[in-house]
Amino acid sequence: MRISIVGGGFAGLAAAQLAEEVTADVRLYDKGAYSGNRRGAWGEMVWDYSQLPLDRHVPGYVRESNTGIFVGSSGKTAVNVPDGVILNRGELEKHWAGTLERTEITENAEVDEAEFRRLSAESDLLIDATGQFPISSRFTPLSYDVACPTLSGRIEADFSHLYPEPRALAYENYFLWIVPQSPEEATVGLGCRDDKSPSELYEDMQQLLAEIDIEPPEREALHSGTDVSNGLRSLSHCSYELNDCTVHIAGDAIGLANRLTGFGMVHAAQSGRAAVSAFVQGESYKRRLLCQNFWTKAVTGVASPIHHSIGLDGIARLAKSDIEYQESFEPQQPADILHAVRTFI
Repeated sequence: MRISIVGGGFAGLAAAQLAEEVTADVRLYDKGAYSGNRRGAWGEMVWDYSQLPLDRHVPGYVRESNTGIFVGSSGKTAVNVPDGVILNRGELEKHWAGTLERTEITENAEVDEAEFRRLSAESDLLIDATGQFPISSRFTPLSYDVACPTLSGRIEADFSHLYPEPRALAYENYFLWIVPQSPEEATVGLGCRDDKSPSELYEDMQQLLAEIDIEPPEREALHSGTDVSNGLRSLSHCSYELNDCTVHIAGDAIGLANRLTGFGMVHAAQSGRAAVSAFVQGESYKRRLLCQNFWTKAVTGVASPIHHSIGLDGIARLAKSDIEYQESFEPQQPADILHAVRTFI
């Protein structure tokens, strides 16, 4: 049995790790390399690290962080984060790939539509973990509830007034996050639900960071991306057939990122493992994803020790999908949210 995986992020690596346990023929194709500065993937925060198939204190594991600050239209709220960890994602992925002993890894792989078809003809299971707007969108209908352009990167500056708590600001149109890795360094990102160009988003970032006395980095130092998310109802296209091969879509590719709860990387890893286990056990991959995401949302919204000042309404909002949660805020523009950014400090 051959299992081929396209995309070597959290979903792809988790899939390969489990696939090694069931077959000796595992192929992993990644567009980047597991060396040097990996794809500009900077440190991030993940909730519930115990759900990742990784040991603690491996390279890329920066520190524990069990509290955070959330800023919305109603002001600043402290949030208790269940098993929160600050990561350097690029370093963690490089270490993870190095632990795969039976996987044939092809780095800097250019997998286009023709190559994807060829891989499907040679594989029993093909996993698409190619991230936002994946290659599978050329073979099966695929859409997202939310798709937001983003800019993010690591900044070296004085973050002693923010360290150690990560901070997130969310309004209907914008979300800004700052994840201090140390008093001198942090990951900073800005996303917008409007269809803005990277240069326009960079101008907004400059304005917002200036309000908290942080010198913005050069545009070339930032990574452009797209934050996507789907509600549970949008997982119906997570599996299809191509050349008599089963194709499962995992991670960001199916829209399992969740910027407001911090479970994006956990969702990605869980979906990668589910893509393998469901196929091997002859079970429904869609059902696996629905169950996993339902219970994650339930735990996030009800069982997690969220600060009492959020109240029942806040807990209910956290349990909803990203788009529903975003719409609970009043529409804002960059100039209108500067007063909220000041509450970061």
